[in-house]
Amino acid sequence: MNIAILSVTNQGKKVSDKIYDELIENPLVMNVTQYHKNIIETVNNIFDKYDCIIGIMASGIMIRSIAPHVTSKLSDPAVLLVDDNANYVISLLSGHFGGANDLTLKIAELLSSTPVITTSTDVNNKIGIDSIAKRYYCSLENPENIKYINRALVNNINVDLYLPSKYSYILSGQMENSYNIHIDNDYNNIVGIADGHDVILRPKRLVMGIGARRDIETSKVENAINQACQILGFPPDRIDFLATADVKANERGILENAERLNKELIIISMDDIKSFNSDECSKSDFVMKQFGVRGVCEPSCLIANGDDSHLIFKKTAYNGVTIAVSVK
Repeated sequence: MNIAILSVTNQGKKVSDKIYDELIENPLVMNVTQYHKNIIETVNNIFDKYDCIIGIMASGIMIRSIAPHVTSKLSDPAVLLVDDNANYVISLLSGHFGGANDLTLKIAELLSSTPVITTSTDVNNKIGIDSIAKRYYCSLENPENIKYINRALVNNINVDLYLPSKYSYILSGQMENSYNIHIDNDYNNIVGIADGHDVILRPKRLVMGIGARRDIETSKVENAINQACQILGFPPDRIDFLATADVKANERGILENAERLNKELIIISMDDIKSFNSDECSKSDFVMKQFGVRGVCEPSCLIANGDDSHLIFKKTAYNGVTIAVSVK
């Protein structure tokens, strides 16, 4: 996720600095950029370039700045609003598919602020069908029917959710409070149906790249995978493939975890990694010295996932193991 933080006053800049310091360490955040003053011009330049915009200012300034650019809840960035004293964090735009509601809760927690969320499903303790798509990295088919599903949830009208057993990991108390759940392997995707209208959630392809020191223990690789997935908010079952470089192709710790999870391990040649160029990939001086490449886990998962894939979990080290995850 790429995030922009906008501030106007000196006090707002202090809040911006605090948010920046927290987010830059978050493995789910690829880039954080701070902007100070010149809000209308800045929004004109960046609105479609970030996944999330956090404005620390009066609501009127933020609303007037983003208004000319608002197009669709399926494409607009998440927009959050924070007051200068960080008393409140408000989910302003793209609460569900843009992820603003979930981000509001996270930012409010790190600022010790009160989160403000106004979407009807959330205030009624229901999970919108588009929120499921965002949380579990799914594309949406029949998005014009989202309103029928979410309206039924709010009005306590039955909504059926059909899940292949391989996606049963999304079940939770709040999910079961929102939907009539059917585990049905006749479905290939997740399907929500209400009053004759359906929305299909097609899980995107996720590839986890793994790097590790030589002779790494299986338990340490397992622990790294589990910790990364906990941060991502889903179990390892949600990962479609594992990937690593050919110099790690015989590492028992990686191989045994691929077998344990019943996941194909895609092996990427070092030549491909050397020729791969992506601004998303970080550089490790140690790996460069040892193997002549910038890194292993990030390029491995991006190459394995193919063109147009991008990182959703940047390289993070866990006791001799590095993990990165890409989506397509």
